[in-house]
Amino acid sequence: MKILPQKAVNSITRQTAEVVKDIIPTKITETLTELPRFSSPEMVMARTLNKIAIKGTKAPKTFTFPKATPQDLKRLTSNTIADSYSRVTWTNPKDGKVYHILKKFELSDGNIAIRILNEDGSFLKNASIKPKRIIVIDDFEQNKSSIYGLSHGEIVTTFLRRHNPFAQVETINTGCADSMCPEFFEPFKQILQKIKQGEKIDYISCSKGAICYSTGKNMRGKIPQFQPIRDVADSGTRVLFASGNSLDNPRGTANQVLLLADKIEGVGSLSPRTHKLSDFSSARNSFFTQHYEVGEHYVRPTEYGANITGLSGTDLVITNPKYKQEVENNILIGKTKERVDKLLDKIQSEIKEIQIKRVGLMRCRIDFEALRKLEQRQITLEQRRIKLIQLKNATRLENGKYEATEKFFGTSFSTPIRTAKLALTDMLQDVI
Repeated sequence: MKILPQKAVNSITRQTAEVVKDIIPTKITETLTELPRFSSPEMVMARTLNKIAIKGTKAPKTFTFPKATPQDLKRLTSNTIADSYSRVTWTNPKDGKVYHILKKFELSDGNIAIRILNEDGSFLKNASIKPKRIIVIDDFEQNKSSIYGLSHGEIVTTFLRRHNPFAQVETINTGCADSMCPEFFEPFKQILQKIKQGEKIDYISCSKGAICYSTGKNMRGKIPQFQPIRDVADSGTRVLFASGNSLDNPRGTANQVLLLADKIEGVGSLSPRTHKLSDFSSARNSFFTQHYEVGEHYVRPTEYGANITGLSGTDLVITNPKYKQEVENNILIGKTKERVDKLLDKIQSEIKEIQIKRVGLMRCRIDFEALRKLEQRQITLEQRRIKLIQLKNATRLENGKYEATEKFFGTSFSTPIRTAKLALTDMLQDVI
């Protein structure tokens, strides 16, 4: 999302353009709060999940599964794509207990048979769950802003599927259209028609919109173009939108949809570095944004492909040449600065030893073959040292560890995570 000029805000139609004059003051004075406070059951759940997410950034857990069976342990630690999309770790918001859930198979009635393990990997119970239906509305076309050739929608959907591999996920491609374009509202009209025909749609996850100034709350529900979104929310479908990104004015801006359509839930971004709201996360108040999940991520290589979610395992396969050059072939990725510095010191020490040996050989009868081998070894070490230094300069250092040069961030990626967690919690409501 990009911030729009003040005069262009909400200019979907002439009517909307006229409204803008009334809802955007010359100076933004609205008081925004740091974190939301809620009262409804849904928002109490949102606040609980926010606390779990914040705790996860402060103290990320590493699981060892000491009581898992050999078969379960293999599935829990495997990095294959198949195993990665057949498991999930879930924190019960009721009591904070952690469970590992493995998919067994799909049942004839559409439900999914699962195997539930405790945090230590010990067996708890077998059960079956009914998948929640989630529709992702996004841009599934590749463009210049794509990360290593992945479309925005593909990345968003990957986050959702990894955080809830049991949901029934459907996608609708809007292309580049945002809430400033009439085409943006067509998917909601289609979804509303399905609902009227009796179809059940549990959640909609949308990481699109347009950034505008976060004033004019009294205009909610008064812009006809947004009526289809409101009607979908009125039907009982929970609709989650990204709160928006703004590096210049995150406190005074919001996703236009959250501003003008009521009953829509906003999702903001948490920073894994500061354990607080990300600097770019817009709409920092409970009126617009009720949910928060990590929105800053890296691309990391695995033996079976790439990981973009930060969860254990492999998320997808990336064939883009740029990825192979910057990530797959970058030997620093995932290594600590301390480890790399020690390696450079070791190389430098070996180079000095070679230089001393060469001087020693020159003082007596010259062994040209021995000299040639030492020279060749020194050249190899020098080339390796230079390559490591170049990689150090080109690779981002984050929390003492080298990460992929391609860092991506946005509330776009927080939104599918929260949607997935809400749906998964619903699915496990009467199971655990």
